[in-house]
Amino acid sequence: MSLKKLITNYAAFNVWANQRIVSWLQGLDEELLYRQTPSSFTSLDYTLQHILRTQIFWRLFIMGQDYSHLKWAVREREVANILREILAISEQMETDFGAFEEADLLTELNLDTPWAKNRLPRYEYIVHVVNHSSFHRGQLVTMARQLGIDKDIPNTDYNIYNTQRFNGN
Repeated sequence: MSLKKLITNYAAFNVWANQRIVSWLQGLDEELLYRQTPSSFTSLDYTLQHILRTQIFWRLFIMGQDYSHLKWAVREREVANILREILAISEQMETDFGAFEEADLLTELNLDTPWAKNRLPRYEYIVHVVNHSSFHRGQLVTMARQLGIDKDIPNTDYNIYNTQRFNGN
């Protein structure tokens, strides 16, 4: 498999997984998304906001765009908007990342932020942002279980995505 094909598939996986999580969460009582739950972030809502902000940041960085205007502040009681925005940025990432050619994916980008400084090929940052979202989708499931939610939890595993993709589901 080519690097381009892998990255295109990985970005599509991110959309698929986020669609499944968002659809599931939209079916819950919205107040549960705001309820305090011990984890990296204190609620499902705050975890979703983190996923959104980091996907926005990494897309801007990977595309070579200015990210200095990014708003990192927590947004209160906007979970319905956050869910919609997660889907929108995921779809934008799929479009943007899928447009890169092999040479673009191999181009090294210099990250210089207060929390990290490194120089990696573009594709590694793309893999990072998708893995990062996968990590936090797992936290969402664990947090939901802590809140007593165990019905209709979606499986967002990369292998399940590929199984469904190859089997036409």
